[in-house]
Amino acid sequence: MAEKLEIVVAADLDNGIGKDNSLPWRIPGDMKFFQSLTTGTTGEHKNAIIVGRKTWESIPEKRRPLKDRLNIILTKKAEIDAPEGVLVCNSLESALEKLQNIPHERCFIIGGAQIYKEALQHPHLDTIHLTRIMQEFDCDAHFPPIDDRFALAAVSDTMEENDIEYRFQRYVKKSSL
Repeated sequence: MAEKLEIVVAADLDNGIGKDNSLPWRIPGDMKFFQSLTTGTTGEHKNAIIVGRKTWESIPEKRRPLKDRLNIILTKKAEIDAPEGVLVCNSLESALEKLQNIPHERCFIIGGAQIYKEALQHPHLDTIHLTRIMQEFDCDAHFPPIDDRFALAAVSDTMEENDIEYRFQRYVKKSSL
């Protein structure tokens, strides 16, 4: 069965997702949502997360690897010091090939910008979980625009934390509707 891919991203009104390899906002509710979404399963298998090397390195060391998930780092670097049990692949395709032989439930792409760009063009991308930050931040990394192959399927109420309004949006590939 072909792997269905899902993207998880938080972006401001200008599609900004980061600055200097970190998040320009602090929204605990979004972090809780991210953790719940990417760890939540219906059976005994974990979900897989695919993350670019720079994004991996931006996660505080004490939080790596992300618990209760199969962590896969994408990097072109030959040498990367990855903890035991963390897979390292040189492309999205090689990661997906490896995943075919590893029992898991869902597969989430969690950044950064280059990995998102590649995933948005992937034929198996099915769902985009977007936390829309309702203002603009100074960002040097951006999420590509969501094209018309995807339809907005769900929007949460607007929430606010640390003077930042945000809402959860879910886009689904139109052929999946």
